[in-house]
Amino acid sequence: MDMEKLKSRFLAGIFLMICGTVQAQEARLLATQESVAEGKKLQIGHLMDRSLYAGAPSQLQWNALVNEPACFFVEGDTLKRFLPATGVTENVLTREDLNNDLAMRKYNLMDHFPHILEIGNGTVFFDCHDNRMIFDYRAKTLIFDASQRSDATNFDVHTKTLQVAYTRENNLYVTRNRMRFAVTHDEDKAIVNGQVVHRNEFGITKGTFWSNSGNKLAFYVMDERMVNRYPLTVYGEDSTYVRQIRYPEAGNTMHRVQVKIFDAMAHTSRFLEPYADPGENYIPSITWSPDDSELYVVMLDRNQKELMLLCYDANTGNVKRVVFQERNSTYVEPEAGIVFRPRHPDQFAWLSERSGYNHLYLYRTDGECIKAITPEKEHWMVTSFLGFSLDGNTAYVTGTKDGPLQENLYGVDVQTGKVTRITKENGVHRVKMHASGKYFIDDWSSPEVARCTQIIENKGKIVKVMKKTTDPMEGYVSPEFRLYSLKAADGKTDLYGRMLLPPDFDANKKYPVIVYVYGGPHVQLITQRYNYDCGTFLRFLAQQGYIVWTLDSRGSANRGFAFESAIHRRVGDVETADQMRGIEFLKSLPYVDAARIGVDGWSYGGFMTLTLKTRYPDVFKVATAGGPVIDWKWYEVMYGERYMGTPQDNPEGYRNANLIERVDSVRGKVLIMQGGLDPVVLPKNSITFVEKCIEKKIPVDFFLYPAHEHNVRGRERDHLYEKIYDYYRQTL
Repeated sequence: MDMEKLKSRFLAGIFLMICGTVQAQEARLLATQESVAEGKKLQIGHLMDRSLYAGAPSQLQWNALVNEPACFFVEGDTLKRFLPATGVTENVLTREDLNNDLAMRKYNLMDHFPHILEIGNGTVFFDCHDNRMIFDYRAKTLIFDASQRSDATNFDVHTKTLQVAYTRENNLYVTRNRMRFAVTHDEDKAIVNGQVVHRNEFGITKGTFWSNSGNKLAFYVMDERMVNRYPLTVYGEDSTYVRQIRYPEAGNTMHRVQVKIFDAMAHTSRFLEPYADPGENYIPSITWSPDDSELYVVMLDRNQKELMLLCYDANTGNVKRVVFQERNSTYVEPEAGIVFRPRHPDQFAWLSERSGYNHLYLYRTDGECIKAITPEKEHWMVTSFLGFSLDGNTAYVTGTKDGPLQENLYGVDVQTGKVTRITKENGVHRVKMHASGKYFIDDWSSPEVARCTQIIENKGKIVKVMKKTTDPMEGYVSPEFRLYSLKAADGKTDLYGRMLLPPDFDANKKYPVIVYVYGGPHVQLITQRYNYDCGTFLRFLAQQGYIVWTLDSRGSANRGFAFESAIHRRVGDVETADQMRGIEFLKSLPYVDAARIGVDGWSYGGFMTLTLKTRYPDVFKVATAGGPVIDWKWYEVMYGERYMGTPQDNPEGYRNANLIERVDSVRGKVLIMQGGLDPVVLPKNSITFVEKCIEKKIPVDFFLYPAHEHNVRGRERDHLYEKIYDYYRQTL
């Protein structure tokens, strides 16, 4: 490299350092919670203890009857019902009631109350050993078994007819009036019916869709025969075998998804007419018209830049019309389907980020956009659309109108657009609406309230506090929490950071820092929930004498389209630049030991951990990365191509984000952890990186959790925490 280039880079580095320092000095302390230096100390082996977490009433759910709102929950061995109209709570079903009927029918008895789903008309759906059952809790009698096979899954109950759709292996079945029908008969396991498609992207959570009357059932059919197989090795006590999964990697052939309609009366099925190549398009959502005559299907092209809403004739399976289209030169990401407006069968609501922020729009079925229901010019996000009031005049949404770290419930007048806040307390509210639109389950927390679950009316009145949890950490030593705002690397965008200080913090001492990072889409780590959304393990680390720092960089969620899409085609660049602004701020603090900074993250956070470590090896003394994406061409089509394009059309972006290309920069201590059965981030990511380090004679540490998928769950979670903590204790 010539001297002029060296000089230029040196001056640029000085400039960035100065800018970073200036921006660091502009960091604003927004809130603080004092530490508690006395009390019990957290222990690694107790971090999974449920008593350390604020709980809610067990199995809390609304009933399915529109005209008789009732809230069901379980206490001990009893199913209870709360009636918000009267304030009465009553027992409706006990484990003894269930066992009495099961014993009479010579079924195995249950040793605990099962997980239930209230499905209307005095019935519940539950799992008893290998049997899926529908039980009449008024008559205290079993209605019928949905299945007597333990391999049955993906149950979908039609609440009016009590028909049950479910899958076994790759085929779809329906039970009706105690009779079982095989809807599909595909012998090739690579043809999958009635299950989630597109690897759970686009908000897809199910694969079957009952019509309103229950006479028809729409379902996904996914053909994976052309998708590459990937082996995952299962190590058993008595045998070892290979589990083959189909994994469509970015730039490669992806699966083909179509929609089929099953006529439950005639026992016949037909495919919907393909509007475009099923192998080059996604189907994010399926919605029946109120009269079941039409099926509305959202279709998104593989480039994810053009979306269509198609209207199909439900009887013929033919396309009737293209209702509307949405285009964006970056990407379009539909995460919810259309919702029809009550009493207006020709109108529906649609969520879109077309304005730069997620807002709710009202359409006619002929494609005319009538209006924006929520104010599209306002810079806040609708985080969910819960539904309409029964008269169709009010839309209920949750959103960030009162601050990007909050989430509240709002009612919106469809005619005037007036937005009225319903939840009164500042914080984050997770809300479930009853079908009547009159009552809501409001499960919320704030920095001051660990968790509160209550029933509220649509005007905000609290009907009943179901459970309010006192601080589960009361009696334990506690770190001091500080919430900061500082500027992103662009010098103008506000970012939010959270700092945990040790309980016995002394500003005259210097402390090591652990940076906990994610940085990717759909995740917001810092909110106005309990402890500013900080997990128990991070509290434990602060208790051990570490400063723990987290920053939501550009690319993360709930700040608008420009904020999240800033990473488009260059993952790792913008997030890293923002994270380094946070590091410059930390370095400006007199009590931070700049020579002892570590970084930790999982999944996208694992990718960010190794990106930070390899780009700034002398800043981060140690790094612990779990399930990291190493090379984005090995990640799945849907997510990977949305944010990066394909390796063919964005080779520079893929090369720049490829961590194998940065192996030579690895210095210090690096620990990589990987689930051996990970179907999300394939183990070959971590293994290939480690192999390259071995080839280059670069020391790294690697730990495999052979029986775990993308996250380490259950009892082994304590082992993971211990592993990470020991690594920092020995190296930082």
